[in-house]
Amino acid sequence: MDGSVVICTRNRAASLARTLESLCAMQRPDGWAWEVVVVDNGSTDATADVLAQFAGRLPLVAAAEPRRGLSNARNRGIAAARGRYLVWTDDDVLVDPGWLAAYADAAQRWPAAALFGGRVVPVLEEPVAAWFAASTGELAHLLAARDFGPAPCPLGADCKPFGANYVVRAAEQRRFPYDPALGAGAGRHGRMGEETAVIDAILAAGGSGVYVPAATVRHLIAPQRQTFAHVLACYRAHGETAALTERARRARLPGGVPPWLLRRIAESAAGFALARLTAPPPVYVRELKRLGYALGYAGHLRAQAAGRP
Repeated sequence: MDGSVVICTRNRAASLARTLESLCAMQRPDGWAWEVVVVDNGSTDATADVLAQFAGRLPLVAAAEPRRGLSNARNRGIAAARGRYLVWTDDDVLVDPGWLAAYADAAQRWPAAALFGGRVVPVLEEPVAAWFAASTGELAHLLAARDFGPAPCPLGADCKPFGANYVVRAAEQRRFPYDPALGAGAGRHGRMGEETAVIDAILAAGGSGVYVPAATVRHLIAPQRQTFAHVLACYRAHGETAALTERARRARLPGGVPPWLLRRIAESAAGFALARLTAPPPVYVRELKRLGYALGYAGHLRAQAAGRP
């Protein structure tokens, strides 16, 4: 088996169906044996029905991971996959027709590479919130936008893929599994960065990677994610992840929430409220991001002081 497309999902049956439909419509890579591994991370919706509908249309392998958390689901996908390369994407994307073929070509062209990453093009679904559309530059991380230009280039500190569109060679992937403390579903408010931690570990161990612009996916941003609440939650997760990572680098962060962080929370909350009345959307969205990040960081410090992980 050459490649395993791996998708982790939880309670997104309709979105998953669109992603699988795009896989059905894509160009099949010549001479490349592949499969699609879908890991259900405890869905209670119609996900099982969707998988049954596509079982005869795709080389589909259904796997289940009852322990909640994206890292747990990813690790279950590693165990179920049979390919020499694990091709990771999400349940809210549409893959371009040449997506998998581009990765198959890249694996042949750069056989020494352990990693590959492709373009992620955000697509705002209707009805589009005007303030959100005006702030896409500020929201690049939330949108998972990735575009490093039209030519292949080495992966590194300034050129890393995001979780919606990347490939890890199976040998390295099994050496560097995903940390259950990171990723959506982990922590009190959710965390991020599980794929970045793996990519960094592989690169630090001497592995190399290549950006493959022809391997493109469209990341669908539903209206319910074009809200202030979702932006706040996303950057709160960023803050919690940053605090956890900082704690890993140093034995402990100071117990409790320091006064400077409480001031930052108050200033960001006031700045957001004022900017909404007086400034264009990118300005108040920047304040909302700062508020979410500070709240997430402070939340982790409070949990740490209380002896919670």
